[in-house]
Amino acid sequence: MQTFEDKLNKLIAPLLREIIFKKTITHKDLESILKITIEKIVHSLFAESITLYLVEDDKIKFRYVYFSPNLYKNNEDLKRAFEEKRKKLTRLSLPLNTGIVGKVIAENKTHIVEDVTKSKDFYAKVDEDTNFQTKSMITTPISVGDKVIGAIQVINKSIPPYKFSEADAYILEEVAQYSAKIIQKAVNPAATLTDKELAYYIARLTKQQYIELGEDFELESKILDEVRITPEVLKKFKIFPIKILPGKYLRVVCSNPLDFAAIENFELTTGWKIKETIVAAKSEIDYALRKYFESIGEPYSEEDTETAKMTAQLGSVKEEEEMEVSEEYEDENSAPIIKLANQLIREAYNKKASDIHIEAFEHATIVRYRIDGVLRQVHKIPKSAHNALVTRYKIMSGLNIAERRKPQDGRIKFKQFGKENPDIELRVSIAPLVWGEKVVMRILDKTATLLGLDALGFSETNLALYKAAIKKPFGMILNVGPTGSGKTTTLYSALNEINSPEINIQTAEDPVEYNLPGINQMPVRREIGVTFASALRCFLRQDPDVIMVGEIRDLETAEVAVEAALTGHLVLSTLHTNDAATTITRFIDMGIEPFLISSSLLLVCAQRLVRRLCECKVPYQVDEAEAQALGIPPGTTLYKENGCKKCDGTGYKGRCGVHEILSPDEEVRRLIVKKGITADEINEYVVQNNKMIPLFKDGVEKVLKGVTSVKEIFRVLRSE
Repeated sequence: MQTFEDKLNKLIAPLLREIIFKKTITHKDLESILKITIEKIVHSLFAESITLYLVEDDKIKFRYVYFSPNLYKNNEDLKRAFEEKRKKLTRLSLPLNTGIVGKVIAENKTHIVEDVTKSKDFYAKVDEDTNFQTKSMITTPISVGDKVIGAIQVINKSIPPYKFSEADAYILEEVAQYSAKIIQKAVNPAATLTDKELAYYIARLTKQQYIELGEDFELESKILDEVRITPEVLKKFKIFPIKILPGKYLRVVCSNPLDFAAIENFELTTGWKIKETIVAAKSEIDYALRKYFESIGEPYSEEDTETAKMTAQLGSVKEEEEMEVSEEYEDENSAPIIKLANQLIREAYNKKASDIHIEAFEHATIVRYRIDGVLRQVHKIPKSAHNALVTRYKIMSGLNIAERRKPQDGRIKFKQFGKENPDIELRVSIAPLVWGEKVVMRILDKTATLLGLDALGFSETNLALYKAAIKKPFGMILNVGPTGSGKTTTLYSALNEINSPEINIQTAEDPVEYNLPGINQMPVRREIGVTFASALRCFLRQDPDVIMVGEIRDLETAEVAVEAALTGHLVLSTLHTNDAATTITRFIDMGIEPFLISSSLLLVCAQRLVRRLCECKVPYQVDEAEAQALGIPPGTTLYKENGCKKCDGTGYKGRCGVHEILSPDEEVRRLIVKKGITADEINEYVVQNNKMIPLFKDGVEKVLKGVTSVKEIFRVLRSE
């Protein structure tokens, strides 16, 4: 007898094979696989009919319709009648929010209806038009991320008790999940699976167990020693045992149990047989192995080995004298310099650094990475290699290698310098300083996964205000703060939140830092006259709903942005001001009329980034002086940094935002148009009337929750 899991696996296996093994899915492939799948669902769930809907051009389209052959059996006249019904339905479309399918798409939630006559949402006109009687149904959404792109609806259970069950709904939801991936892959060939998704899908297809290896997971040295697996074998196969089974068999973790050659070679090399395979994401396996290699004092990756080799070859550097290096390290085209230049970028990327600093001093060149907003020195190399290294980065950036007296700016597309390199760009700045040119490279990872607004550290109150503002049809939203405070990331996350096929979103950016599917992004190029202001004017002729401007720097851009906000567009942008209230007076100082600011401004979000405490944090009781500075009772339990391997001994891992949000009410709008108004007056009103949580207070709340430390709040917000 076919089990529930067998039934489900039979339905999703063809979808999984397409997702995993096909690099690109043509529209013909899509048509074929979806048609086969929906027909199988009808038979599997004993339904009379199924419809797959897609949202297109603000309409709900009947994309695929299928009637069970049991409705007409061998009656050719009935068969032709149902074929006519099917054709009629595929020509139909419904306005959004119509019927049960409209409700499911709007709410992104499955609905089981046992009797449609008792449902106020049932849209009976479709039955009237096709002369078909709907009795019961399940409708489940098809979602890509948070965006609903359609729905699957099965109608009329044909066997007792003639009602669909929760188990039926679960099957339909699973099919909808994988159908969404197939559709996404066909519509957007650039869309790729994360390694977690790939591992999960492979596990489902092969009926293997899937696990997530958390940061606390550690390889068991005892098992590795007993099986006699050497570091070289671990590096080569990236397969490791977690249990020894009777008869010299192993239970192992790997990322791809379908890689039979690797599994066979692992067995031949170790002399052990693999009996059970558990699937995990490649990145999580890499993390677990890297931790193990660090614990035994060995380099794990080629990058670690190569960087260590190169810095060792360069030799140690004494402060009082410059060390001589071989001539090959003084030639920008030599293999050692090319390798070193690439390795430094790869190493920074692997450590999740945002910037690379290469600085010349009297006796040495220092390499520092900015990780979680703080610079850390990682290498010290002899000064003799400095010029060759800088010249190599100039060549990669397309800059003038002969010019050493003037600042230069360029970009590196890292993938061009090696297929094995990550697909990132680097924004390069070179400045002539006393001891030689300094190179600073900002890493722009266009493939990075954007966090949702919920993960950016907003308090519950601030998150509600921000989400409400971005869903307004028009007005201006400004994210403000110094460079590196996460303004652009917040705007990108906001755009992702509201992105849907029904709205036209256009952005002007300098540079484009992330590729956002479904959003029209324009890079600013001042050298050819493409400025923020000219991009904005262009957008206003492109029928936009939402416009994002990377930064408002001048009166011209500010005027066009305000004009766009007042003429029915939602405008999002950034500004370099320290707090929310100062943003309003900055606009007035630029020359914007106060009544225009009052009418157009929806919300100002001032923000900073603070480092999150690592899991190794330790509690302590706050003393009287610290309590007074924070405005909390003495003796309150807080947390401070400790330091472990996970956080490289810093005590911090990752960052989160600290925010203050000013959402103008009528009194604030009245204050804005008041002549000679100051930022202090606006700030005093909103704080005293609980209309805004100040930055420092929001930071203290995060300290109380153990998210960050007192030291970090004072470091970032000491002048607030």
